[in-house]
Amino acid sequence: MKFKLFTGIALTPTVRAKCNEVAERLRATGLEARFETREKVHITLAFLGWVEPEAVEPVRDAFARTAQVVNAFDLTLDKIGAFPHERKPRVVWIGASEQGAAFRELSRTMRSAYEELGFHFEKENVAHVTIARVKGGDAHLPLLEIKPMKLAVREVTLFESIPAERTTRYEARARYALKPRG
Repeated sequence: MKFKLFTGIALTPTVRAKCNEVAERLRATGLEARFETREKVHITLAFLGWVEPEAVEPVRDAFARTAQVVNAFDLTLDKIGAFPHERKPRVVWIGASEQGAAFRELSRTMRSAYEELGFHFEKENVAHVTIARVKGGDAHLPLLEIKPMKLAVREVTLFESIPAERTTRYEARARYALKPRG
């Protein structure tokens, strides 16, 4: 049985609640979308997809090694955006105007470790929390101002995506602390 895995940054309860408040404000605008549940919001670092059982331990080892060499940092989530863009949103997110060198270092280091195991990544990572997936093709992203949310990134999480009824749920398979800032 294969496992669907990804690594990411779990949100603190405070940031999770604030993201949920923004999602509720967005929902109130009438945007037709499937909104993520409060439990699922996170920042993805590397989506690995389906992983064979014998590859899980090497993935976990690469993940642990990465955490040991990357410093903890703070990330400020301060804007709403969409992929592919705001005029034709498919995925609506809360993200960071400034990705920051620390986030980019964590993302690159982690992805590099996974590439040594045979995984491939096409696009550079963007620090964002997905809050909704738009249903229709004619939607426009409503303008919403948000208050900046400071996220203290002190650990990273290896998640498993598990089918659950008509959606999925995410379960933490491992957590590793980042190197303390010196």
